[in-house]
Amino acid sequence: MAQPKRAPEPETASIPVLFYADGYKFPDVYHVTRFLAPDPIIALDQNGEVAIVANSLEEGRARKQSRAREVFNIDDFGAKEFAKTATSREELDASVIERFLESRGLRRVAVGSYFPLGMAERLRRMGIELVVDRELSERRRAKRPDEIAALEATQRATEDAWAKGVEALKRATVRKDGTLEWGGEPFTAERLRSVVESRLLELGCVSEGAIIAPGKQAADPHMIGTGPLRAGEAIVMDIFPQNKTTRYWADMTRTVSKGEPPAEITRLYEITRRAQDAGIKALRPGITGREVHELVEDLIWEAGYDTLRPGQQRQVDGGPPRGFIHGTGHGVGLEIHEMPTVGRSGTTPLLPGDVVTVEPGIYLPELGGVRLEDMLMITETGSRNLTHAPRQLVV
Repeated sequence: MAQPKRAPEPETASIPVLFYADGYKFPDVYHVTRFLAPDPIIALDQNGEVAIVANSLEEGRARKQSRAREVFNIDDFGAKEFAKTATSREELDASVIERFLESRGLRRVAVGSYFPLGMAERLRRMGIELVVDRELSERRRAKRPDEIAALEATQRATEDAWAKGVEALKRATVRKDGTLEWGGEPFTAERLRSVVESRLLELGCVSEGAIIAPGKQAADPHMIGTGPLRAGEAIVMDIFPQNKTTRYWADMTRTVSKGEPPAEITRLYEITRRAQDAGIKALRPGITGREVHELVEDLIWEAGYDTLRPGQQRQVDGGPPRGFIHGTGHGVGLEIHEMPTVGRSGTTPLLPGDVVTVEPGIYLPELGGVRLEDMLMITETGSRNLTHAPRQLVV
């Protein structure tokens, strides 16, 4: 089949992009510079060539670690001179930025939507025109081979940690009241989360709030989960860590039960698995995230459960949301949720190099919920699943 053309380049694509932020908080900065610093750095991306202006504390490391073609010291652009009269770090940096841009013959640059307002006002008063580039996140969509490798490494750690959690569930014993016991103590969602997150730390990843949602708690998709675990009860395990070195995330959900769950949970699981399979099979260049999402919605609706699409609700009493109540997926990279969207707002075609999740779920407030999530890369002909963990309800 003919491959889809990429969307037209935004108007700001040919304008040099100025960054004044740190790479820890702002993925665009790290994606462009491959440099992490706790304070804002000055960086310029001009036709793919990156230049960094750093202070003496960071200059040496920027030369060794960043992908910048040029690294300058702020003193090269008068920092010592400006320090004599500047009343704040921002004022000093603004003067350095103006002189740096002047050295390159630039009076017009693009900036991200998160560019500091105070700095923008200072630069504009100096006669520098700033244009907001609202498409910076789009530039991160097509993942390079090294990025795919980083995502897969985080995913392998995720699967390892999930397996450790499942091992603990298997070893747990069932008390007379149906609650689980592990190591002589009640086995709770908090303890299972600790097993998973401790293993992630050992593997160089950090997880802040992996979802371990048992029973009825799982009816709320982002309920973190608390309290005792029970035999025959579905537990949604949604694990989404970030690698501390590469900064890339992974995202995976499995639903498991210690022993056979109620028949309705088993039915929800099978429908969710079929919906996930259909969504994964549909992934290919040219299809939109909305089209994939609606395919998944239709399958769940035809199986007898509501979705959020107008006309696909059987419940009319205004009760809590039920059925399939979220999007089918999202992009993953230097952010846990980034472009593209596999949901109602996903109106742009998927492209080779996109990495997305497919994570349908069905939620019934009176019973609980089921969700399954894999992470996949869009290829020239379809997709490649980056997730290897088995799907098994009963453990």
